[in-house]
Amino acid sequence: MDFLDVILIIIYLPICYLIGYQIRSRHPINPIYRKWFIKGLSAKLLGGLAFALVYTFYYEYGGDTRSYYRDTLIVIDAFWEGPKVLWEVLHRSLQNVDTASLDFSLRTKFKDPREYFVVNITSIFTLLGLRSYFSTTLLVALFTYWGVWHFFLLMVSKFPKLEKQMAFAILFVPSVFFWGSGISKDSFIFCGVGLILYHIDIIFSGRFWNIKSLILIALASYIMFTVKAYVLISLAPAIVLWRSLYLRDKIKSNFIRAAALPVVAAVSLLSIVYTLDFLSEYNKKYSVDSFVNTAQSMQGWHYVEGENTSDKHGRGSSYTLGDYDADSWQGLLKIFPAAVNVTFFRPYFWEINGAAMLAQAIESFLLLLFTIVTLFRVGPLRIYRYISNDSLLLMCVIFAIFFGFAVGFSSYNFGALSRYKIPCVPFYVASLFIIRHRYLESKTLKREQFHEVRAKRRKMTSKVPQYA
Repeated sequence: MDFLDVILIIIYLPICYLIGYQIRSRHPINPIYRKWFIKGLSAKLLGGLAFALVYTFYYEYGGDTRSYYRDTLIVIDAFWEGPKVLWEVLHRSLQNVDTASLDFSLRTKFKDPREYFVVNITSIFTLLGLRSYFSTTLLVALFTYWGVWHFFLLMVSKFPKLEKQMAFAILFVPSVFFWGSGISKDSFIFCGVGLILYHIDIIFSGRFWNIKSLILIALASYIMFTVKAYVLISLAPAIVLWRSLYLRDKIKSNFIRAAALPVVAAVSLLSIVYTLDFLSEYNKKYSVDSFVNTAQSMQGWHYVEGENTSDKHGRGSSYTLGDYDADSWQGLLKIFPAAVNVTFFRPYFWEINGAAMLAQAIESFLLLLFTIVTLFRVGPLRIYRYISNDSLLLMCVIFAIFFGFAVGFSSYNFGALSRYKIPCVPFYVASLFIIRHRYLESKTLKREQFHEVRAKRRKMTSKVPQYA
């Protein structure tokens, strides 16, 4: 970080706010925009700056975020060489290309198409940010706020009484706006999740041929499928159930609605199975066996005993889920609870070995406490009833739990897990708030009904004639 970076931060931070105020001004009568838009943007921008500073001064090796940035500089250099060279570098072509194109491509660190795709996207922001890592981070934070904000709008539209709670769950959870605001895959992925859900709701609200929504869904799905296909695979079943049960909830007859549930569940299950089968035929890396093999390779990389467990190399915060049989569904089901637990509730305080893990442990402990209080206060049966009767809540819970399992099972490192779990944490926290609200709402209703009956009885008693 040099003096120029400081100057560019001073210039670009007000520019980002200026853009934010301009967007807010387009919705002058919307109280949600006026109350929360700039506050959420502030969290996002400050989270991005904090992310950049941590990877500049604390993690001196720079991590993937610095590697993405350095590769974007190579892409920008290719941009000035002309369209042909840029096109070949963007596709990382290594055969039948010019010497200049080959030289640029060989200088890049990332060889995997998934990482290189993130490099290509980020190159746009690096060019606009005048090649500064910090101004680029601010622009990425501003852009990815687009999807986060629309996810917040969706949840508030469905649960207007939980405006403050949804704001906290989606906009202000510390780990989410910190890890989800820098130059990383996770920032773009969470943005894509929000855009997909928001625009799917628009389409199913009667505007099926909304071209803008269809294009954004297709574009966000393509980016997610290219960068992290398992996020889209985890989200798809939840969306199918959400929209199927939403249509079921439109049925007025309780009997028909109850009878429709098994049919909806069966159709949704078949759709999910067909989708997964199609993906595995399209590319073997999306099969269940490939998922397990990929997860095991990541486990082996992150969980290394002995001299390779230093914080400097990102392996000082490894964890394990114990032994399991990877060749059977029973083996995966055995560690399912442990994998979900590590995603949302660990590291525990006795597992802390650094300042970064302390913040993560405090947040995980508070989330565990909130979960326990909700579970004991509401009760498992009521929670099940609330979830099964609310299609959006069901979608949130399914995505949070299954995505939580996927990242908890594959990460085996608290540092990596803190980034990978970003998309599912807001869903989980929002679910707890919704369940708690449903419980308090039912208690209030029962209390009002009790007082109403009591008042009627008193009124009837006062009309009974009194005889001396």
